[in-house]
Amino acid sequence: MSPDKKKRCVVLGGCGFLGSVISRHLVENGWKVRVFDQKGINTWRLETILNEIELVTGDFLNTSDLANAVRDIPTVLHFIGTTIPQSSMSDIQFDIETNIAATVRLLDIVRGNEGQRIIFASSGGTVYGMNHNQDPLLETDPTEPIVSYGVSKLTIEKYLQLFGHNFGVPYVILRIANPYGESQSVDQPQGAVGVFLNRSVNGQKIEIWGDGSVVRDYIYESDVASAVNAVLTTDKLSGIYNIGSGIGTSLNSLLDVIREVTGLPCDVVYRGSRKFDVPSNILNIGKIRRDFGWSPGIGLSEGIRQMVSVLSQVEVQVTPTRP
Repeated sequence: MSPDKKKRCVVLGGCGFLGSVISRHLVENGWKVRVFDQKGINTWRLETILNEIELVTGDFLNTSDLANAVRDIPTVLHFIGTTIPQSSMSDIQFDIETNIAATVRLLDIVRGNEGQRIIFASSGGTVYGMNHNQDPLLETDPTEPIVSYGVSKLTIEKYLQLFGHNFGVPYVILRIANPYGESQSVDQPQGAVGVFLNRSVNGQKIEIWGDGSVVRDYIYESDVASAVNAVLTTDKLSGIYNIGSGIGTSLNSLLDVIREVTGLPCDVVYRGSRKFDVPSNILNIGKIRRDFGWSPGIGLSEGIRQMVSVLSQVEVQVTPTRP
């Protein structure tokens, strides 16, 4: 395969939050990118690269549309997800049919395309579930998801391993922690950093389920993209990799960072805890650091500062970065 052809990929879900961030990053790094997403979707996240990519629209659940999307492309990046943890529990059957079954159809297509490889965006925040091993979590630690979203992601991981073992499909599974950044829609119920920050700068109440002690691993959007780019440099894709900061931050501590960065108060309302919220989730990122030399470059405070700079709804007084 020629070097030029090797640097071609299709990003499934490329108009979404992480898919768009990765698409922009890959274009900047010399990749020829095809983006596949649903018909009529808003392409605002790709505005800066629309003239540099191939945009294909269709239905992820339609086999013909999917086959057309991945045709003649060496690398498939699967960043489509039809649910979030909360919505997955409201309609578990929908979660199964639109994520697991649809991805198995995708794998059948990839299997038939000689030499095609796939990278799957799994969830480091949910597949480990109520893991009783000490944080930070390794890729080899037990997986005990307690939300349908995590069960679906883990099931897809198992099918990737099945297709890899039995049919030789090259794959990499990326267990991504809790991503955040200015490309995320702040009006959606997922993404504590964006939701909290948006509500803070707009003087709205912030709702927290539980007492705020829940600990999560937050990773800035551009760091996720650079990790994907690092993984793509290998000719032989194989295995599971955590992508996170390796640092745990409680929801209450996250609020403190937002207060420090913006200088604004955070009006918080605490609600009853939810059964599917695990107490702590921090990822060990030693494996991807060893294999690809990747490490996150942007800490939580700096990431929030960058988000503040693009929030134009109100003027925010940003405190200077500490030396």
